[in-house]
Amino acid sequence: MGRMDMGAAVRVVRAGYDRRGTPSRTVVVTLSLASMATAAAYLALFLWWSPPGDALFLTLGLLALPVYLGAAVAAWRGRVIGAAIAVLATTFVCLVPFAATFSVASGVQSLFLAVGFVTLVVVPERLVVTRLVFCGTVILAMLAVEIFAPPATSAVPVDDAVFETMASVTRLGGIAAVLTSLTLILLRTARAERELTRLAAIGERRANTDDLTGIANRRPVMRVLDELDADPTRAACVALVDIDRFKDINDARGHAVGDEVIRAVARRLDHDLAPGCLVARWGGDEFLLLARDGDRGLVATLEALRASIADAPMEVTDGAVDLTLSVGVAFRDAGEGAMALLAAADRALYEAKTSGRDRVGVASPGAAGPAPGVTASA
Repeated sequence: MGRMDMGAAVRVVRAGYDRRGTPSRTVVVTLSLASMATAAAYLALFLWWSPPGDALFLTLGLLALPVYLGAAVAAWRGRVIGAAIAVLATTFVCLVPFAATFSVASGVQSLFLAVGFVTLVVVPERLVVTRLVFCGTVILAMLAVEIFAPPATSAVPVDDAVFETMASVTRLGGIAAVLTSLTLILLRTARAERELTRLAAIGERRANTDDLTGIANRRPVMRVLDELDADPTRAACVALVDIDRFKDINDARGHAVGDEVIRAVARRLDHDLAPGCLVARWGGDEFLLLARDGDRGLVATLEALRASIADAPMEVTDGAVDLTLSVGVAFRDAGEGAMALLAAADRALYEAKTSGRDRVGVASPGAAGPAPGVTASA
Protein backbone atom coordinates (compact mmCIF):
# COMPACT_ATOMS: atom_id res chain seq x y z
CA MET A 1 0.00 0.00 0.00
CA GLY A 2 1.40 3.42 -0.95
CA ARG A 3 1.99 6.23 1.49
CA MET A 4 -1.16 8.10 0.45
CA ASP A 5 -3.27 4.93 0.62
CA MET A 6 -1.94 4.07 4.07
CA GLY A 7 -2.62 7.61 5.24
CA ALA A 8 -6.20 7.34 3.98
CA ALA A 9 -6.64 4.01 5.75
CA VAL A 10 -5.31 5.44 9.00
CA ARG A 11 -7.73 8.38 8.72
CA VAL A 12 -10.60 5.91 8.27
CA VAL A 13 -9.58 4.02 11.40
CA ARG A 14 -9.07 7.26 13.34
CA ALA A 15 -12.55 8.38 12.35
CA GLY A 16 -14.05 4.93 13.00
CA TYR A 17 -13.00 4.47 16.62
CA ASP A 18 -12.74 6.64 19.68
CA ARG A 19 -9.76 6.59 22.03
CA ARG A 20 -11.31 3.79 24.09
CA GLY A 21 -11.55 1.58 21.02
CA THR A 22 -15.34 1.86 20.67
CA PRO A 23 -16.37 1.75 17.00
CA SER A 24 -18.28 4.67 15.59
CA ARG A 25 -21.83 4.32 14.42
CA THR A 26 -20.59 4.34 10.82
CA VAL A 27 -18.57 1.15 11.39
CA VAL A 28 -21.46 -0.76 12.98
CA VAL A 29 -24.04 0.58 10.53
CA THR A 30 -21.82 -0.61 7.68
CA LEU A 31 -21.49 -4.04 9.32
CA SER A 32 -25.28 -4.26 9.82
CA LEU A 33 -26.07 -3.30 6.23
CA ALA A 34 -23.42 -5.69 4.87
CA SER A 35 -24.90 -8.51 6.96
CA MET A 36 -28.40 -7.64 5.73
CA ALA A 37 -27.22 -7.71 2.10
CA THR A 38 -25.53 -11.08 2.65
CA ALA A 39 -28.67 -12.52 4.24
CA ALA A 40 -30.77 -11.25 1.36
CA ALA A 41 -28.39 -12.84 -1.15
CA TYR A 42 -28.63 -16.24 0.58
CA LEU A 43 -32.42 -15.89 0.77
CA ALA A 44 -32.55 -15.33 -2.98
CA LEU A 45 -30.25 -18.34 -3.52
CA PHE A 46 -32.39 -20.68 -1.40
CA LEU A 47 -35.61 -19.47 -3.05
CA TRP A 48 -34.17 -20.29 -6.45
CA TRP A 49 -32.24 -23.44 -5.48
CA SER A 50 -34.68 -25.02 -2.99
CA PRO A 51 -32.15 -27.27 -1.19
CA PRO A 52 -33.14 -29.58 1.70
CA GLY A 53 -34.12 -27.55 4.74
CA ASP A 54 -34.83 -24.47 2.65
CA ALA A 55 -37.89 -23.64 4.78
CA LEU A 56 -35.70 -23.32 7.88
CA PHE A 57 -33.16 -21.15 6.13
CA LEU A 58 -35.83 -18.94 4.61
CA THR A 59 -37.38 -18.49 8.05
CA LEU A 60 -34.02 -17.65 9.61
CA GLY A 61 -33.24 -15.22 6.79
CA LEU A 62 -36.58 -13.48 7.09
CA LEU A 63 -36.09 -13.16 10.85
CA ALA A 64 -32.50 -11.97 10.49
CA LEU A 65 -33.27 -9.16 8.04
CA PRO A 66 -35.26 -7.01 10.50
CA VAL A 67 -32.65 -7.70 13.20
CA TYR A 68 -29.88 -6.39 10.96
CA LEU A 69 -32.00 -3.41 9.95
CA GLY A 70 -32.83 -2.69 13.59
CA ALA A 71 -29.15 -2.94 14.49
CA ALA A 72 -28.30 -0.39 11.79
CA VAL A 73 -30.93 2.01 13.17
CA ALA A 74 -29.77 1.44 16.76
CA ALA A 75 -26.15 2.02 15.80
CA TRP A 76 -27.07 5.20 13.95
CA ARG A 77 -28.75 6.42 17.14
CA GLY A 78 -25.59 5.76 19.13
CA ARG A 79 -26.13 2.29 20.61
CA VAL A 80 -23.19 0.86 18.75
CA ILE A 81 -22.07 -1.89 21.13
CA GLY A 82 -25.53 -3.40 21.53
CA ALA A 83 -26.11 -3.22 17.78
CA ALA A 84 -22.78 -4.90 17.05
CA ILE A 85 -23.50 -7.74 19.49
CA ALA A 86 -26.95 -8.23 17.96
CA VAL A 87 -25.43 -8.57 14.48
CA LEU A 88 -22.79 -11.05 15.65
CA ALA A 89 -25.25 -13.17 17.65
CA THR A 90 -27.78 -13.29 14.81
CA THR A 91 -25.12 -14.27 12.29
CA PHE A 92 -23.83 -17.03 14.56
CA VAL A 93 -27.33 -18.42 15.13
CA CYS A 94 -27.91 -18.57 11.37
CA LEU A 95 -24.57 -20.29 10.73
CA VAL A 96 -25.16 -23.21 13.12
CA PRO A 97 -28.00 -24.90 11.11
CA PHE A 98 -26.21 -23.96 7.88
CA ALA A 99 -23.15 -25.90 9.08
CA ALA A 100 -25.24 -28.84 10.30
CA THR A 101 -27.07 -29.09 6.96
CA PHE A 102 -24.29 -28.52 4.46
CA SER A 103 -21.21 -29.72 6.47
CA VAL A 104 -17.72 -28.27 6.36
CA ALA A 105 -17.73 -28.74 2.60
CA SER A 106 -19.87 -25.59 2.37
CA GLY A 107 -17.00 -23.37 3.51
CA VAL A 108 -18.87 -22.45 6.68
CA GLN A 109 -15.64 -22.58 8.68
CA SER A 110 -14.45 -19.40 7.03
CA LEU A 111 -17.69 -17.67 8.06
CA PHE A 112 -17.29 -18.78 11.67
CA LEU A 113 -13.73 -17.47 11.56
CA ALA A 114 -15.01 -14.20 10.11
CA VAL A 115 -17.45 -13.83 13.03
CA GLY A 116 -14.55 -14.24 15.44
CA PHE A 117 -12.42 -11.61 13.72
CA VAL A 118 -15.31 -9.18 13.35
CA THR A 119 -15.88 -9.58 17.09
CA LEU A 120 -12.34 -8.29 17.67
CA VAL A 121 -13.07 -5.36 15.35
CA VAL A 122 -16.39 -4.13 16.76
CA VAL A 123 -16.25 -5.15 20.43
CA PRO A 124 -13.85 -2.88 22.37
CA GLU A 125 -10.90 -4.34 24.27
CA ARG A 126 -12.38 -3.21 27.58
CA LEU A 127 -15.30 -5.66 27.14
CA VAL A 128 -13.03 -8.62 27.78
CA VAL A 129 -15.76 -11.03 28.90
CA THR A 130 -17.92 -10.33 25.83
CA ARG A 131 -14.96 -10.91 23.54
CA LEU A 132 -14.04 -14.16 25.29
CA VAL A 133 -17.60 -15.46 25.14
CA PHE A 134 -18.02 -14.76 21.43
CA CYS A 135 -14.59 -15.96 20.36
CA GLY A 136 -14.75 -19.03 22.62
CA THR A 137 -18.18 -19.94 21.22
CA VAL A 138 -16.89 -19.55 17.67
CA ILE A 139 -13.94 -21.85 18.40
CA LEU A 140 -16.22 -24.48 19.93
CA ALA A 141 -18.56 -24.25 16.93
CA MET A 142 -15.69 -24.73 14.51
CA LEU A 143 -14.48 -27.78 16.42
CA ALA A 144 -18.01 -29.21 16.55
CA VAL A 145 -18.46 -28.75 12.80
CA GLU A 146 -15.17 -30.50 12.09
CA ILE A 147 -16.18 -33.44 14.31
CA PHE A 148 -19.90 -33.79 13.66
CA ALA A 149 -20.36 -32.36 10.16
CA PRO A 150 -17.78 -33.89 7.82
CA PRO A 151 -18.40 -33.61 4.06
CA ALA A 152 -20.21 -36.99 4.01
CA THR A 153 -23.00 -35.58 6.19
CA SER A 154 -23.95 -32.85 3.72
CA ALA A 155 -27.63 -32.84 2.77
CA VAL A 156 -26.59 -31.96 -0.79
CA PRO A 157 -24.01 -33.85 -2.88
CA VAL A 158 -20.73 -32.01 -2.63
CA ASP A 159 -20.29 -32.25 -6.40
CA ASP A 160 -23.57 -30.44 -7.06
CA ALA A 161 -22.75 -27.43 -9.28
CA VAL A 162 -24.81 -24.94 -7.25
CA PHE A 163 -23.41 -26.29 -4.00
CA GLU A 164 -19.84 -25.98 -5.30
CA THR A 165 -20.47 -22.38 -6.37
CA MET A 166 -22.08 -21.53 -3.03
CA ALA A 167 -19.19 -23.12 -1.15
CA SER A 168 -16.60 -21.19 -3.16
CA VAL A 169 -18.42 -17.89 -2.63
CA THR A 170 -18.82 -18.67 1.08
CA ARG A 171 -15.11 -19.39 1.49
CA LEU A 172 -14.07 -16.30 -0.44
CA GLY A 173 -16.52 -14.11 1.46
CA GLY A 174 -15.32 -15.44 4.80
CA ILE A 175 -11.67 -14.97 3.84
CA ALA A 176 -12.37 -11.43 2.65
CA ALA A 177 -14.09 -10.63 5.96
CA VAL A 178 -11.19 -12.10 7.93
CA LEU A 179 -8.55 -10.16 5.96
CA THR A 180 -10.54 -6.92 6.21
CA SER A 181 -10.97 -7.41 9.95
CA LEU A 182 -7.29 -8.23 10.38
CA THR A 183 -6.29 -5.08 8.50
CA LEU A 184 -8.54 -2.93 10.67
CA ILE A 185 -7.21 -4.58 13.83
CA LEU A 186 -3.60 -3.94 12.79
CA LEU A 187 -4.32 -0.33 11.86
CA ARG A 188 -6.19 0.26 15.09
CA THR A 189 -3.32 -1.31 17.06
CA ALA A 190 -0.86 0.95 15.25
CA ARG A 191 -3.02 3.94 16.12
CA ALA A 192 -3.16 2.86 19.75
CA GLU A 193 0.64 2.53 19.84
CA ARG A 194 1.03 6.01 18.37
CA GLU A 195 -1.39 7.37 20.94
CA LEU A 196 0.52 5.69 23.76
CA THR A 197 3.78 7.08 22.39
CA ARG A 198 2.26 10.56 22.20
CA LEU A 199 0.90 10.35 25.74
CA ALA A 200 4.25 9.05 27.01
CA ALA A 201 6.00 11.99 25.34
CA ILE A 202 3.52 14.41 26.91
CA GLY A 203 4.03 12.79 30.30
CA GLU A 204 7.80 12.95 29.94
CA ARG A 205 7.64 16.59 28.89
CA ARG A 206 5.39 17.49 31.82
CA ALA A 207 7.62 15.59 34.24
CA ASN A 208 10.60 17.64 33.08
CA THR A 209 8.87 21.01 32.81
CA ASP A 210 8.16 23.54 35.54
CA ASP A 211 4.42 24.20 35.69
CA LEU A 212 4.70 27.92 36.47
CA THR A 213 7.32 29.00 33.95
CA GLY A 214 7.30 26.37 31.22
CA ILE A 215 11.08 25.94 31.37
CA ALA A 216 12.89 22.86 32.65
CA ASN A 217 12.62 21.78 36.27
CA ARG A 218 15.19 20.00 38.44
CA ARG A 219 14.87 16.58 36.78
CA PRO A 220 16.72 17.28 33.51
CA VAL A 221 19.37 19.21 35.47
CA MET A 222 20.02 16.24 37.73
CA ARG A 223 20.37 13.98 34.69
CA VAL A 224 23.00 16.28 33.19
CA LEU A 225 24.83 16.48 36.52
CA ASP A 226 24.90 12.69 36.61
CA GLU A 227 26.37 12.69 33.09
CA LEU A 228 29.07 15.10 34.27
CA ASP A 229 29.95 12.82 37.17
CA ALA A 230 30.30 9.95 34.71
CA ASP A 231 32.85 11.94 32.68
CA PRO A 232 35.25 13.88 34.98
CA THR A 233 37.14 15.35 32.03
CA ARG A 234 34.16 17.17 30.52
CA ALA A 235 34.14 20.95 30.84
CA ALA A 236 31.06 22.54 32.39
CA CYS A 237 29.75 25.74 33.89
CA VAL A 238 26.93 26.24 36.39
CA ALA A 239 25.24 29.53 37.18
CA LEU A 240 22.62 30.18 39.87
CA VAL A 241 20.39 33.20 39.28
CA ASP A 242 18.33 34.64 42.14
CA ILE A 243 15.78 37.49 42.13
CA ASP A 244 16.82 40.03 44.74
CA ARG A 245 14.35 40.74 47.56
CA PHE A 246 11.69 38.59 45.95
CA LYS A 247 9.90 38.12 49.28
CA ASP A 248 9.40 41.88 49.49
CA ILE A 249 7.76 41.84 46.03
CA ASN A 250 5.45 39.02 47.12
CA ASP A 251 4.54 40.77 50.35
CA ALA A 252 3.94 44.19 48.73
CA ARG A 253 2.30 43.19 45.45
CA GLY A 254 0.87 39.73 46.13
CA HIS A 255 1.69 36.24 44.99
CA ALA A 256 0.04 36.69 41.59
CA VAL A 257 2.49 39.48 40.76
CA GLY A 258 5.29 37.38 42.21
CA ASP A 259 4.38 34.57 39.83
CA GLU A 260 4.35 37.02 36.93
CA VAL A 261 7.83 38.19 37.86
CA ILE A 262 9.15 34.62 38.02
CA ARG A 263 7.62 33.85 34.62
CA ALA A 264 9.04 37.04 33.10
CA VAL A 265 12.56 36.33 34.37
CA ALA A 266 12.29 32.73 33.14
CA ARG A 267 11.36 33.99 29.67
CA ARG A 268 14.34 36.34 29.59
CA LEU A 269 16.74 33.63 30.68
CA ASP A 270 15.31 31.13 28.23
CA HIS A 271 15.41 33.63 25.37
CA ASP A 272 18.92 34.91 26.00
CA LEU A 273 20.66 31.76 27.23
CA ALA A 274 18.79 28.60 26.18
CA PRO A 275 20.65 28.20 22.85
CA GLY A 276 23.91 27.69 24.73
CA CYS A 277 22.88 26.01 27.97
CA LEU A 278 20.15 24.30 29.93
CA VAL A 279 17.88 26.80 31.71
CA ALA A 280 15.86 25.46 34.63
CA ARG A 281 13.85 26.69 37.58
CA TRP A 282 15.81 25.45 40.56
CA GLY A 283 13.22 26.38 43.17
CA GLY A 284 11.26 29.41 44.34
CA ASP A 285 12.74 32.47 42.64
CA GLU A 286 16.06 30.77 41.86
CA PHE A 287 17.12 29.53 38.44
CA LEU A 288 19.97 27.29 37.34
CA LEU A 289 21.92 27.54 34.11
CA LEU A 290 24.15 24.67 33.04
CA ALA A 291 26.52 24.94 30.09
CA ARG A 292 28.09 21.57 29.37
CA ASP A 293 30.87 23.05 27.25
CA GLY A 294 32.14 25.36 30.01
CA ASP A 295 31.61 28.47 27.89
CA ARG A 296 33.63 31.33 29.41
CA GLY A 297 31.48 33.84 27.53
CA LEU A 298 28.54 32.97 29.79
CA VAL A 299 29.71 35.47 32.43
CA ALA A 300 29.57 38.38 29.98
CA THR A 301 26.13 37.26 28.76
CA LEU A 302 24.82 37.09 32.32
CA GLU A 303 26.31 40.47 33.14
CA ALA A 304 24.55 42.02 30.15
CA LEU A 305 21.28 40.36 31.12
CA ARG A 306 21.60 41.53 34.74
CA ALA A 307 22.25 45.11 33.64
CA SER A 308 19.35 45.06 31.20
CA ILE A 309 16.87 43.90 33.84
CA ALA A 310 18.19 46.40 36.40
CA ASP A 311 17.88 49.29 33.96
CA ALA A 312 14.29 48.66 32.84
CA PRO A 313 11.39 48.02 35.25
CA MET A 314 9.50 44.85 34.44
CA GLU A 315 5.91 45.33 33.34
CA VAL A 316 3.29 43.25 35.15
CA THR A 317 -0.50 43.26 35.25
CA ASP A 318 -0.91 46.17 37.67
CA GLY A 319 2.14 48.25 36.81
CA ALA A 320 5.90 47.88 36.77
CA VAL A 321 8.31 46.20 39.17
CA ASP A 322 11.93 47.20 39.69
CA LEU A 323 14.07 44.07 39.65
CA THR A 324 17.68 43.15 40.15
CA LEU A 325 19.35 39.78 39.90
CA SER A 326 22.23 38.22 41.76
CA VAL A 327 24.19 35.52 39.98
CA GLY A 328 26.78 32.99 41.06
CA VAL A 329 28.90 31.29 38.40
CA ALA A 330 31.33 28.38 38.75
CA PHE A 331 33.48 26.67 36.14
CA ARG A 332 34.39 23.05 36.55
CA ASP A 333 37.90 22.19 37.62
CA ALA A 334 39.49 19.05 36.21
CA GLY A 335 38.06 16.00 37.97
CA GLU A 336 35.63 18.06 40.06
CA GLY A 337 32.33 16.39 40.91
CA ALA A 338 29.01 17.83 39.76
CA MET A 339 27.80 18.48 43.29
CA ALA A 340 31.03 20.27 44.11
CA LEU A 341 30.55 22.45 41.02
CA LEU A 342 27.02 23.25 42.13
CA ALA A 343 28.27 24.10 45.63
CA ALA A 344 30.85 26.48 44.17
CA ALA A 345 28.13 28.29 42.19
CA ASP A 346 25.99 28.49 45.33
CA ARG A 347 28.91 30.05 47.26
CA ALA A 348 29.48 32.57 44.47
CA LEU A 349 25.78 33.48 44.60
CA TYR A 350 25.95 33.92 48.36
CA GLU A 351 28.94 36.23 48.00
CA ALA A 352 27.12 38.26 45.32
CA LYS A 353 24.17 38.63 47.68
CA THR A 354 26.21 39.61 50.73
CA SER A 355 28.37 42.08 48.82
CA GLY A 356 25.48 44.25 47.70
CA ARG A 357 23.27 42.19 45.32
CA ASP A 358 22.64 43.10 41.65
CA ARG A 359 25.91 41.58 40.50
CA VAL A 360 27.50 38.50 38.96
CA GLY A 361 29.89 36.60 41.19
CA VAL A 362 32.36 34.08 39.80
CA ALA A 363 33.76 31.33 41.98
CA SER A 364 37.51 31.10 42.13
CA PRO A 365 39.12 27.77 41.15
CA GLY A 366 38.76 25.19 43.89
CA ALA A 367 36.01 27.17 45.61
CA ALA A 368 33.72 24.21 46.02
CA GLY A 369 32.57 23.60 49.52
CA PRO A 370 29.55 23.95 51.76
CA ALA A 371 27.85 27.24 50.95
CA PRO A 372 26.24 29.29 53.70
CA GLY A 373 22.91 28.99 51.86
CA VAL A 374 20.88 31.71 50.17
CA THR A 375 17.16 31.99 50.77
CA ALA A 376 14.66 33.28 48.25
CA SER A 377 14.12 36.38 50.35
CA ALA A 378 17.78 37.37 50.45
